[in-house]
Amino acid sequence: MKKKSLHAINRLHHRAAELTHLNNIMALLQWDQEVMMPSGGAEGRGAQVATLSCIIHQKICDPVLGNLLLEAAESSGKASARDRALVRVMQREHDRNTRMPEKFVAAFARLTSRALPVWVRARKENDFGLFLPLLEQIIAMCREKAGFLGYTDHPYDALLDLYEEGLTTRLLDPLFAGLRDELAPLLQQTASAVEKRDLLADLAPMPRHDQVRFSETLLKEIGYDFNNGRQDVSAHPFTTSLGHRDRRVTNRFRPDSLEFIFSGLHEGGHALYEQNIAAELADSPLDEGVSLGIHESQSRLWENIIGRSRPFWQRYYPLLQEFFPVQFKDVGLDDFVRAINRVEPGMIRVEADEVSYNLHVLVRFELEKELLGGTLEAAELPGLWNDKYKNCLGVRVDSDANGVLQDIHWAHGSFGYFPTYTIGNLAAAQIWQAYRAFDPAWTETLQQGNLEKIRRWLTEKIYRFGGLYPPADLLQRVCGEELDSSHFLAYLKNKPEFCL
Repeated sequence: MKKKSLHAINRLHHRAAELTHLNNIMALLQWDQEVMMPSGGAEGRGAQVATLSCIIHQKICDPVLGNLLLEAAESSGKASARDRALVRVMQREHDRNTRMPEKFVAAFARLTSRALPVWVRARKENDFGLFLPLLEQIIAMCREKAGFLGYTDHPYDALLDLYEEGLTTRLLDPLFAGLRDELAPLLQQTASAVEKRDLLADLAPMPRHDQVRFSETLLKEIGYDFNNGRQDVSAHPFTTSLGHRDRRVTNRFRPDSLEFIFSGLHEGGHALYEQNIAAELADSPLDEGVSLGIHESQSRLWENIIGRSRPFWQRYYPLLQEFFPVQFKDVGLDDFVRAINRVEPGMIRVEADEVSYNLHVLVRFELEKELLGGTLEAAELPGLWNDKYKNCLGVRVDSDANGVLQDIHWAHGSFGYFPTYTIGNLAAAQIWQAYRAFDPAWTETLQQGNLEKIRRWLTEKIYRFGGLYPPADLLQRVCGEELDSSHFLAYLKNKPEFCL
């Protein structure tokens, strides 16, 4: 490698570390806003986030960085895999950000900071009208963002690519149409096969402190390191990274719901991914999951494929009974496993069964595409949302709080995010199939609670690489094939827990 290019790579690493630290500070401000900050701090936090957004934007758009990237790219063929990936990822960020004016970046940051507490209040009070004016502004700015970023076929494509590199509506339209055709009859079949009565509907209230303790216990069991993370409470569970050794999760707890178990496993799956990234990728944009689709594959794998399986609960159901002896003393293991795999369409995405879940995503995809395309106005959302739930899932939505206001993503301005959940479901099934080939005795592995074996394999195949490989390349390395929905559909059709 030429001396000049080597110097450029070294300087690029320095720039990458600086930008990573600033982004971690931003994540800390956002974590605090959702977990700790008093409601009166929203306006001031919006100004802080806007200021920091401008600083980050200026640094990523700096022409000096552009020149560094050109110099480093000249000899990228002789560079290490890490250095080539760093150039690729930072070039993508530089190109994307230079298309967006600084004033727009600051204004969007202020808007979404103001929107978050309003969404929380609107959901609590079941009042879509409270959130509507801010949502209209967010949608308008997302359309503007798509224009800045550029697209070929549909403005939504520009936003999809922010979360899953290369994802477009042209790819998603047939994928979702095919899934709808397969899932609709499967939903009817499995919903009729599984007992309609909710076996857990009459449980005595579960004390919050016991829910917190059990969730923390499960996080430790799957390998989450509390020396490098923590669990807190938020209106909508999430995972965030504040540094290479600071990966945090949140959860929410209700006395009458088991959501805390599966939200804990879901967010724990995200956090395991990032806690096990190789140390050599720290202080760089490679120190994170490569895409939201791959990230979701890990959260859904731990939450559903592992966390709703009978072998898993053969090991952990006695522990649940120890924590909640009154609630579960008269509920047998098979009844419990049947209940947590109960297939019945509902209103709430995060509580959806595995068969109907992707139909929830499909509704959001269709609405977001229309909103970005300008064929739907925000004020029409509640009515159209309810109609789609009736037609797609056969569900009558009883309130906007349980309907159009249920997700935090639009308050964050995260249009284009939802489809990655389905990408994650498909990839999770493929990755689990690859694991089962490695470990034919996987049922015994789960029954014995040997979750470290699974985590070690995932670390070797996925986690340690962080953002080193593009998502499609990573999936090819792990599974030997590109993304394919057939594994997910086969998993659903052959899942024994549906028929206990």
